[in-house]
Amino acid sequence: MAPPFTGPIALRLPVLSLKFLLPLLVAVWTVMPGRALAQADDRGTPPASVPPAALPPAPATPGSEAPVTPDREVREGEVVEIRIEGNRRVESEAVRRALRTQVGQVFDETRTAEDLRAVWALGYFSDVQLLVQRLPTGGIIYVVRVQERPSIRTVKLSGNEELSQDDLKESIEVRALTILDMDAVRRTQKKIQEKYVDKGYFLAEVNHRVVPVEGGQVDVVFDIDENSKVMVKDIAFLGAEKVPASKLKDVMLTKEGGYLSFITGEGTYREEVFQRDLAVIQATYYDEGFINVRVDKPTVSLSADKRYIFVTIRVTEGERYDIGKIDFSGDLVVPKEELAKLMTSSTGTHFSRTQLGQDIQSITDVYYDRGYAYANINPVTSINADARTVDLTFDVQQGPQVTIERIEVIGNTKTRDKVIRRELRVYEGELYSGTGVRRSKERVTALGFFETVEVTQRPGSREDTIVVQVEVKEKATGTFQVGLGFSNVENFIFTAQVSQNNFLGWGQSVSASAQISSLRSLVQLSFFDPYFLDTNYLLSADFFRVEADYDDFIRRSTGGNLSLGYQVLEDLLVNVGYSQEHVDVEAAQTYGGVLLANRFLSGVTSSVRLSLTYDKRNNRLFPSKGFIHYGSVEYAPKFLGGSILFTRYTAYSRLYFPLPLGAVFKTNATVGYIQPLDPNRPLPISELYYVGGINSVRGYQLRTISPSLLAPRSSAPDASIERLNVGGNKQLIVNLELEFPILEKAGIRGVVFYDAGNSFASNERFFQDLQDDVPLGLFHSVGVGFRWFSPVGPLRFEWGFPLTRRAEDPPSLFEFTIGNFF
Repeated sequence: MAPPFTGPIALRLPVLSLKFLLPLLVAVWTVMPGRALAQADDRGTPPASVPPAALPPAPATPGSEAPVTPDREVREGEVVEIRIEGNRRVESEAVRRALRTQVGQVFDETRTAEDLRAVWALGYFSDVQLLVQRLPTGGIIYVVRVQERPSIRTVKLSGNEELSQDDLKESIEVRALTILDMDAVRRTQKKIQEKYVDKGYFLAEVNHRVVPVEGGQVDVVFDIDENSKVMVKDIAFLGAEKVPASKLKDVMLTKEGGYLSFITGEGTYREEVFQRDLAVIQATYYDEGFINVRVDKPTVSLSADKRYIFVTIRVTEGERYDIGKIDFSGDLVVPKEELAKLMTSSTGTHFSRTQLGQDIQSITDVYYDRGYAYANINPVTSINADARTVDLTFDVQQGPQVTIERIEVIGNTKTRDKVIRRELRVYEGELYSGTGVRRSKERVTALGFFETVEVTQRPGSREDTIVVQVEVKEKATGTFQVGLGFSNVENFIFTAQVSQNNFLGWGQSVSASAQISSLRSLVQLSFFDPYFLDTNYLLSADFFRVEADYDDFIRRSTGGNLSLGYQVLEDLLVNVGYSQEHVDVEAAQTYGGVLLANRFLSGVTSSVRLSLTYDKRNNRLFPSKGFIHYGSVEYAPKFLGGSILFTRYTAYSRLYFPLPLGAVFKTNATVGYIQPLDPNRPLPISELYYVGGINSVRGYQLRTISPSLLAPRSSAPDASIERLNVGGNKQLIVNLELEFPILEKAGIRGVVFYDAGNSFASNERFFQDLQDDVPLGLFHSVGVGFRWFSPVGPLRFEWGFPLTRRAEDPPSLFEFTIGNFF
């Protein structure tokens, strides 16, 4: 900090004294016009402009120290020095850099307003004064006198009992060890208030205090009076006769509270959500044909004890209207008959605004896909009050037909342009396509490399051209995960994975993973390139080491897969691959390996595989709509160098149906069949099918559904005879699930399920079990559970109840694990 003025021409006088000295012309200080910036408001907003003021020269005073002046001749009004006063924590140089006025310049009074605003913009000061001193040499000393804002020692919450500091931490903008910013304090106060309202504390009050402490610091304290949580007790509709009140309540986000509100969160009243509900209620009536409906301003009342809210909504329904004639006019590029086939609205049905919007979009797509990017479809309605019908005429102005002049990709700082462009379904030089634009956005989004993807267009250099812009916002695509879990089946589970899904920005995926539990250990390295050598072929490679405990034997394998695929159609993938696996099978000690040596075989599997995948899911990780069908044939002949010879057929079909209220109905059907190629060499027990467990037929213990043989526990003559599961050469599994939200914000969803399945011996057909008398040859179970989509991955907790119990099956089985099912 620069020292205060001393010497013959520098008198350090209080600012208030200047007002008395100036008329006498003996003052050495002149307050700049910015002095209007007083500390009247803690925000201290500077004026927009500063009027000029007279700056009389300062006479020399005997005994004072002259300021430093340059050796050269000083120009009249030249700034020879800039001094900063009053700063303690802020560096003087930081203030000097902010000024428009600099040493060596001729002083310009018009710049003082800019200087004032610039110093204020630093945000460190509660008061700023600009002053000048005229020297006998004609030079000027420019003084910036500041008063620093205090720094914050601590930020405290007082009175918060229902919401913890962790609950409110995202609402707190004010931070300790920063300069006090009253705007941030007020914003924080408002955000804390809004947080309480979101949690149902409608009557909560939040205030703030700034408490000075030693050292020029302050404590910022937010005083919270939570009051009681307010719950929506009742929502009543007056006048709702033709549309049931229950249907209107179903479309509302505001719900009536109940006994489980502390779990479900229902019953919370939020004004912005409630206003949305009113608009949705009106839209629901429009979709039912009530085009003259009126939803009045609701009445919201508070109970006497201020614990409950009662909502009353008055509705004037009016008459219901049906659709009359449907016609098309304007610039028609296809016959009316073709457009009529696209309509969801039809004559005689109730008028629906949602269906009308879908019809407009269908017609728009017809024009967009023919290059009419500026087509405008205007629905003209003609209301017949007597017949209570609405005639619809879709009037079309097609506009010019345009081609795509160029495609611009922006926002990709890491991902290379070609990784994005190869997913696009619109091309430069071709006619504009609305379907192509929509599909392009879906495909770029599906890469998973970006937080947001926006596809927009603007006019090109000519009237018949257009520029398509693809703007992306990248996100982190590399992950490092280490987890430790517990399963009642596998006991402890340790997982570790390092992966990069957009390796070096080329769109390739590489990963290394390990998993260890009491029943298995896995180490795997993977590589995947969806556009191998910039072609439409995809390449994948895996190398693995697996050890699995099957209770009756242990299977160890080391090998790898290499496959090449091709996207035949948009979502149809054909894949050809080669696998080699070295398998070692060790019989359990209880069975001594000699008695069943022909079952516990080790060897090498060398096979080729052909597979087809048709994937139309809306989300690869957590699908809620669409389907995936998969089928493969794996062929392991002797001429490929293997000793385990077979042909394996595998197929599964999974369907996903979205339901109201966020529920999803899911189905899975899996079938498998393995056939030996050498009739004189049985298949090893390790290559056959075992069913049961949380990932196949729940309610039955892991891999306990299987054909079995009677075998002695040891080679001793008096050894007990028990059943040994030997696996089947066929399997069939069916799973039906209804998944529904419980606590959507917390990622908790419930599930009810029905499972059926079995593995069949070589002498049995599908749906035939010669060993157990079960319906349709399948073991059946039902159950319930819940899933938590936690930060470490999906956690599944499920209770299965076997419907076809055997003597060894428990009446119920609880299982939990990490990972998705299907």
